[in-house]
Amino acid sequence: MPNASPLTPSCAAWANDFDEWRAQARRLLHAGMPPASVTWHDGNDGHDDLFSSLEPPPRLPGSTPAAIRIGRDQLTLLGNAARYRADGHDQPRWPLLYRVLWRWAQGDAAAMHPADRDGRVLHQRWHAVKREAHHMHAFLRFHRRDDARGERYVAWFEPAHDVLDLGAEHFADRMGGSRWIIATPQGGVCWDGSALDYRAPCPTTWTEEARTAAERANADEEHALWRTYFVSTFNPARLNHRVMTQHMPQRFWRHLSEGDLIPALEARARHGGQRLAQESSVGRRKGKALPGGRSALPQPSPDDER
Repeated sequence: MPNASPLTPSCAAWANDFDEWRAQARRLLHAGMPPASVTWHDGNDGHDDLFSSLEPPPRLPGSTPAAIRIGRDQLTLLGNAARYRADGHDQPRWPLLYRVLWRWAQGDAAAMHPADRDGRVLHQRWHAVKREAHHMHAFLRFHRRDDARGERYVAWFEPAHDVLDLGAEHFADRMGGSRWIIATPQGGVCWDGSALDYRAPCPTTWTEEARTAAERANADEEHALWRTYFVSTFNPARLNHRVMTQHMPQRFWRHLSEGDLIPALEARARHGGQRLAQESSVGRRKGKALPGGRSALPQPSPDDER
């Protein structure tokens, strides 16, 4: 992959979302700017760069940029990987995507292959995004809040990646005409029964209502019923903390109706519940005697066999 030469000027680029990144990347490719010459900033993070200009330099007179063709599948992969929010030691998303696109434009078709160093990261990020969308489907909790127009539902969720639209479409398909709002730290969405209304940033009223409802979830009658069901069906004999947290990460517990019950259930399981193979409160209840096994049934006589 070509690197920036000392004579190649550098420039800065900003992108709030994939569409903005795509527009910026098209201009940079048209200007022939290699990845090492571009300083990308996420959102409105406007750190000053003394060695970068805000605009890519124009192409030299007489040079004709080559047409950049990218397939729909490749573009979809880039868009899905762009939903991943890099954290810690992860490389930022916009520089990675531009490096892959630059390589593709230079004729390196392996740039998006899972076996490639960059392509592997793209596919890993897309899998992480799909997993987070599944978490949203499974661990988002709606709370009923009626108003003058009837019943409506609100929910607070803190996704690790940009999956709000994926979750919203999921719930719009399954909740029919019921009105609801989903608020997140980055944005929110409202469903009026027929159309989705996305807002970024999330309106303050949506955030306050959703967070208040989540904090008071234990007082809701329908959530109290669910908490009772969760305790009654908890099986201490099958407790495996590592596997459970793989499928239900602990960062979601504080927003689940049953989240505060899990540590106590685990503790009781380790102190005798696993021997009983059931929650102690269930074991104390009077049960119904079951009939004996097959050995207790009357055996057929020789006359019956004839």
